[in-house]
Amino acid sequence: MKRTNLVILPLIIGAVVIFYTRPFERATVSDIDTPWVRTRLLSFTRTSQPLVQPVQTHQDEATDQQFSIESTKPRSTGYQPLPSSVIDRIKVFVLFVGHARSGHSIVGSILDSHPHIVIAHESNILKKTYYATSKSYLYNQLWKSSYMQASGGLRTANSTKKGYSLAIHGACQGSYQSYIDVIGDKKGDMTSTIFGYNSKRFQNTVNKLRSIINVPIKLFHVIRNPYDNIATAVLYQSFKFLHISAIKQSNESVTVNPNVIDSQIEAYFYHYRAAEGVKLVMPDHETMEVHGKDLISDPKAVISDMCKYLEVHCSDDYLNVVSKQVFGGESKTRYKIKWEDYQVLKVKEHLSEFDNLKRYIDFDS
Repeated sequence: MKRTNLVILPLIIGAVVIFYTRPFERATVSDIDTPWVRTRLLSFTRTSQPLVQPVQTHQDEATDQQFSIESTKPRSTGYQPLPSSVIDRIKVFVLFVGHARSGHSIVGSILDSHPHIVIAHESNILKKTYYATSKSYLYNQLWKSSYMQASGGLRTANSTKKGYSLAIHGACQGSYQSYIDVIGDKKGDMTSTIFGYNSKRFQNTVNKLRSIINVPIKLFHVIRNPYDNIATAVLYQSFKFLHISAIKQSNESVTVNPNVIDSQIEAYFYHYRAAEGVKLVMPDHETMEVHGKDLISDPKAVISDMCKYLEVHCSDDYLNVVSKQVFGGESKTRYKIKWEDYQVLKVKEHLSEFDNLKRYIDFDS
């Protein structure tokens, strides 16, 4: 009996592995019936053969902005929950909407560097709102995420998880001074995805969040050149992570399956329409659009506008520290893949539907 079990057990395990992996390996655009399913499948369909050797870089994939890799201010006290006096003083709650790899991480890190702002890195606070009963719980979840990311995550100087660091030397990442005015979560793509998947559930969740925190909710919509955003998503779907930096640094464009580009075009505008939908169902809340191109060309002006939007003081010290971390040009990933003419035309047609995207219609803009 024991020998029979030893023979059958590996067969069962093998069958389970095949069941859960083969559908993703074989999935094609024609197999995917809805934008939601297509979007969720993207991360499961990467090829296994690298084109070039990986090169380690410290940069954000969305806009090619580089950050200081010096150590952030050491924390000697360790994580402590927020006292009630700090929780009760918070005046504004922040959510991000939009598409992945648009530059949300950069904007979130800049805001989290303010002495009176705490922005978590992908805490997924809307999901946690489902079972939350107090603002103390929600705020401490965000505060803990901010602290942990600055202590051992992407906002540490020696972060290698994604090939770059979001540390800003000399700023208040993962900490605050005396009090907090603004708190929130940098998880733009998930906010849009939840709305796209079930808009009624999204509205119910936001209504519950509003009733718990009882402070204004403000939205940030970070927008990158759509061609670059789509191309970056194509690279992440088509190649192993560590090889993408080398592809970006190469002078050559790579050939990818055109079906991958087609699906990513649809996924991008699916998320964009969802982000617009989020704004429509929250008419009593404000939204600020941050274009990555503007942030790179004039960081002080854009960061000052963000502080003004959040109604927090933007000191010269803070502005000088964080604006120095933003430099270099855009990462024009659109030139790293080979597009078909009909694909460029399809993107242009979509862009013409939105006034705030018309500035990107020209492929070479």
